[in-house]
Amino acid sequence: MRRMTKLAVCLLALLLCLPAWAEDAAEPILQVHQMMIGCADGYLIRVGDVEIMVDGGNADPRQPTDEVVEYLRAAGVQRLDAYIITHWHLDHCMNMNDILAAFGDAETVVYSPADRVPDEIFNGTVTVKIAPMVTGVHQQMKMGDVLEMGGVTITCIGPEKLSMNGGCNADSLNFVLQYGTRRMLFTGDFAQSRPVNTTYADLCREVDVLKFPHHAIQPFEIGTQAIRTVRPDHVLVPGVVNKYKVWDFADDNGVKFPKENVYTNADGHVVILTDGGEYFEVRTQQQPADYAN
Repeated sequence: MRRMTKLAVCLLALLLCLPAWAEDAAEPILQVHQMMIGCADGYLIRVGDVEIMVDGGNADPRQPTDEVVEYLRAAGVQRLDAYIITHWHLDHCMNMNDILAAFGDAETVVYSPADRVPDEIFNGTVTVKIAPMVTGVHQQMKMGDVLEMGGVTITCIGPEKLSMNGGCNADSLNFVLQYGTRRMLFTGDFAQSRPVNTTYADLCREVDVLKFPHHAIQPFEIGTQAIRTVRPDHVLVPGVVNKYKVWDFADDNGVKFPKENVYTNADGHVVILTDGGEYFEVRTQQQPADYAN
């Protein structure tokens, strides 16, 4: 009886300890934030202590705002490990220096498709000075480059070549973010069809998330065969409200997913959460302060 009692006590103690052990053993939750900043791109990727920014522009460069910096500050961002600029258009990069001033340092790597940071960008109405960066170091990202941080793998799958050194939609970086078994394809403003369909088809096939290119402005900057290869379960579309055009485009090409799996500005700030395995959740109408560490 005494042996049985001791055994029961040991088992109880083990059970009481399990939650702490399980928490330590579990994979960190990956967060992907789509910021509602009008017709512009801004994404925060966070896993554990690693924080990565993607783009961060202004919908109307004639009216500068601090909303991207304010979002990151409210979300509790302390320091950016990396910053990916998909291409040098103001709706993608206008806030770069403000973001770097607030969250960057000398070791923050800024990746772009270009071999240098442009001195200034003119979008037809305003000119914005870009270089020199206030801090950080610039590095060109090329097709085939692989970044690994915090258990996240980012594989650059395009562009195959540059037309204007990062200064046009077709120069947009395309990359696949992989965490565990989950994959997300980011496209900037143009999806590179040949790498998606051939060289990196296995990586791009049936992704969990597609960041739809060019704010879903028609004509869509993604080929019909590419959307058939990608066949996403969920679609992120910054800059629009009407999600049904995207759904109809996919449906016309034989790609089926629920209309509610297209997330636009109508859904407010969107946050995707996953442990890289079975757990996968999309939350809409989110507040960044709810994710402050």
